[in-house]
Amino acid sequence: MIKKLVFLGACMAVISALLLSASLATAVNDDAHIIPGQYIIVLRDSALGPKSLANEFSRRFGFSLGHVFRHALQGFSAFLPDDIVDKIKSDPRIKYIEKDRTVYAFEQIIPTGVSRIKATQNAVANIDGLEEEIDVDIAIIDSGIDLDHPDLNVVSNVVTLPFYQTGNDYFGHGTHVAGIAAAKDNGIGVVGVAPGARLHAVKVLSGLGLGSLSTIIAGIDWVTEHADEIEVANMSVGAIGHSEALREAIGNSVNRGVVYVVAAGNESKDIYGRDRRLGTRDDVIPASFPEVATVSALTDFDGLEGGQGGSKTMKNLLFEDDILAPFTNYSKTVVSDNPVNSPGKAIDFAAPGVNILSTYKGGEYYVASGTSMSSPYAAGCVALYIAKYGRAYDAAGVAEIRQALIDTADPQSAWGPADTNDPDRYDEGLLNAEAFDPAGPPPNLLSISLAPLTIALPKGRSVQCTAAGFYDNGNLKDITTLVNWACADESIAIINGTGLAFGINEGITQITASFQ
Repeated sequence: MIKKLVFLGACMAVISALLLSASLATAVNDDAHIIPGQYIIVLRDSALGPKSLANEFSRRFGFSLGHVFRHALQGFSAFLPDDIVDKIKSDPRIKYIEKDRTVYAFEQIIPTGVSRIKATQNAVANIDGLEEEIDVDIAIIDSGIDLDHPDLNVVSNVVTLPFYQTGNDYFGHGTHVAGIAAAKDNGIGVVGVAPGARLHAVKVLSGLGLGSLSTIIAGIDWVTEHADEIEVANMSVGAIGHSEALREAIGNSVNRGVVYVVAAGNESKDIYGRDRRLGTRDDVIPASFPEVATVSALTDFDGLEGGQGGSKTMKNLLFEDDILAPFTNYSKTVVSDNPVNSPGKAIDFAAPGVNILSTYKGGEYYVASGTSMSSPYAAGCVALYIAKYGRAYDAAGVAEIRQALIDTADPQSAWGPADTNDPDRYDEGLLNAEAFDPAGPPPNLLSISLAPLTIALPKGRSVQCTAAGFYDNGNLKDITTLVNWACADESIAIINGTGLAFGINEGITQITASFQ
C-alpha cells in the first residue's frame, strides 16, 4: 500500500537546526485497486453455517453470490448494490464487510529514473531480475533505513540522535533514498542503480524528519571512522547558511576517500545565494561545498530521452518531460578551488528527481519528488564506477571519480527539448551509467587474425597459440572471450591476454577453436 510521503527533500535552517519540508510528493491512489460493487462479507459463528446464511442473504436482498468461505473464514463474497451494504451490515450475524480489490503479482519494476540514466545498460549493474550484490558500501546519512525491508541490503546502522536505539527508519525519507541507490535486483518491488550494494543506515533525522548540524556531523564522523569500508555517502539533506564545522567534517572524510553525493536543494535558487559567494549566510550547504558532488533534478516521465513524456501540473508547478525540474537549485558561479570542472559550474550533474518510485518504511513503496531523489541516483552511479574501476583513497581520487561521471554525462543538447529550463544557462549533463561501462557485446570487430582451426597433438605435449583481435577504436584487445576453445576430453586453461596457453593433459588429442 502506498501512502502520502511528507517532509521529503528537507532543508535545514541553521539557526533553529531543524529540518523543514521543501519537497514534492505524489501518492499512488489506493482506491484504484478497489473492484466496484464487489464485497467480502465475514460472518460471526452460526449454527446455520456460511452456505445457508449466504443463500439467505442472497434471497433476502436479491444479490449475486460469489465464493462461500467455510474453513479459513466463515463468510462469502458477493456483488452488492451500494444501497444495501449498510442494511446487510446491520444484521447481528455479520462480523464485518470489506471491499474486494485487485491483487497482482509483485513483479519487479524498473523505475523510469533507472532507465533514464541507462543503468539498465551498465554491465556491472547487470539488471536482469536475478539477485547479485554490487560489491560497494554506501552510507545513507538520513532518517535511517527500514532495516527489514526485503528489497534492501542493510548491513549496519548507527544513531546520532537522543532517544533512538536503532537506525530503523520511522520517517521514510532515508528508506526512499536507499532504494533509489541500491534496491535489490531480486524480481520484486523496484531495482536501484547499484542493485544490492551494502547499505549503512546513518540515522541523523528523527521520525518527524528533524535533526541538527551536530547530529549530521556526528553521522559524518561515523562514516569517516569506517572509511576503510564505506566508499560512498549520500546526503539528501541541506541547510541555508554557513557551517565551517560541517565543511571541515566532510572535507576530512573526503580525504579518506569517501565520495560525498548531495542534493542541490529545492528552493529554485543559486546554491551560493544571491551574492554568489561561498561562505556566506545565504549558501545552500553542503551543496555549495566544492568537496561534494552536487546533483540537480531532471523531470522525466517515460525513462526515455527526447521530451516525449508529456507534462503534468503538481502543486501548481508545471513539469515537462526531459527538462530540469522547476524547483531545483542551480549554480551561476563556481569557486576557483573546485577540484572538478563541470559545465554546470558548482553542479556536477543532473539526475531524475520527479515522480520517483522507491522503497519506503514498513516494507512499502512510494512515489516522491525532489533533489533528495536525484542525489541517490548519482550515489548509485558512483558505486557502479567504483565496482568497475576501484575506490578512492584520498581527495584526489574522489575528484577523479566525480570528473569521470561529469565527462560521461549526456549534455543537455541531447536530452530532446530545445529549452531544458536550466535557469543559469550553465548546462550540467545528465548521468549516464552506460557510458563508463557499457553492457552487451563489445564493439564491432573490424578484423581478426585467427580463423577456425583444429590442432592435433601428441599425447603428453603442450602448445602455445597466439590470437589477436582489432576493435573499431584501433586498439589491440584480448579476444579470448570471443573464441570457443574445446578439447577432445577435458577442459583447458586459457591464460593471460592474447597469448593462449594450453596445458595438454594425458588423453587429450586435439583442440578446436571456433568463433562464438
